[in-house]
Amino acid sequence: MIYTWFVLSLVISWAHASNVNQSCECGIAGTNRRIVGGTTVQPHAYPWLVSLMLGPKLHCGGAIITDLHILSAGHCITFGVHYRELTVYIGMHDRLDTSYVTQHVVNGVKHPHFTSNAVRDINDIAILTLENKIEFTENVRPICLPEPSMDFRKVPLTVAGWGKTRQGALTSSRYLLETKVQIVDGEKCKKSNIYKENLVTDSMMCAYSLGKDACQGDSGGPLFSTHKKSDNKKWYQVGIVSWGIDCAMPDYPGVYTIVANYIPWIKKQTETGTYCA
Repeated sequence: MIYTWFVLSLVISWAHASNVNQSCECGIAGTNRRIVGGTTVQPHAYPWLVSLMLGPKLHCGGAIITDLHILSAGHCITFGVHYRELTVYIGMHDRLDTSYVTQHVVNGVKHPHFTSNAVRDINDIAILTLENKIEFTENVRPICLPEPSMDFRKVPLTVAGWGKTRQGALTSSRYLLETKVQIVDGEKCKKSNIYKENLVTDSMMCAYSLGKDACQGDSGGPLFSTHKKSDNKKWYQVGIVSWGIDCAMPDYPGVYTIVANYIPWIKKQTETGTYCA
C-alpha cells in the first residue's frame, strides 16, 4: 500500500510563509470548465498547465506553482536536453493559436538524487525558473501544492497535456486534453516483473483507468485533484507524469512522482518566487 507519502516530518504553514501572496488564490480552475482516452478541455479550464517546447517540438508538460517557477519532471532536463534550450508556453489551449505567452528558462534544478535507467526514473522532479514573473490572470494561475495530511487514494485524479493520443502516434494533440484516473495500490501495480523491479513506492505511485493514460509528450505534466479540505474548490498537484510501459496498457499503469514527498525540497528551490494562498 502507498502510505508514506501522506506523512512528512516537516509540516509547512502556507498561510504564514513569507513568500505567499494572500491576495491571489492557487488551484482555482477557469470559468470555462491527448492524453490517451481523453477529451478536449474547455479553453483555460486548468490555467496552471504549461508546455515545455524544444524548438517547435512539444517536449514535456509542467505546472505553474509560483510567479517564477514551473514544476516538472527531472527527466525533462536530462538525456542531452539542457534547461536553457526550453521555451515555456503559458496560457495555451490550442497549439496553433499564438495568443499564449512564451518565456525562457533561466535555471533548472533536478532533485539531487535523480537517477534513471532504461525503464524508470527515481526522484523524477525538477523546478524550472523563468526569466520574468508570470502575470496571473483568469487564464493563467498557479496550482496548489498538497498538504501532508491529504489522502487522494479514493478520488478521481485528472491528468492533462498535449501529448500523443496513442502509442506510436507521429504527432501530439493540437488541443489540451484531459482524462480521469485513479491511484492503483502499490502492490497491485507491482504485478508485472518490470514494475516489481523498478517501482519505488516511497517516491512513485501508479494511476490508471481502463483505456486512459498519459503518453509521450505528457511527461512532466501534473496529476491533480480537488480535495474536501477546500470543499473541492481548489485543485492540488498530486503527482508528476514520470514513466510507464507503452500507453494505456492494462497491466502497466502510468507511474507518477509523489509531489507530497518533496514539499520541503520544492519550497527550498522556489524561495525567489511568490505563492498564492
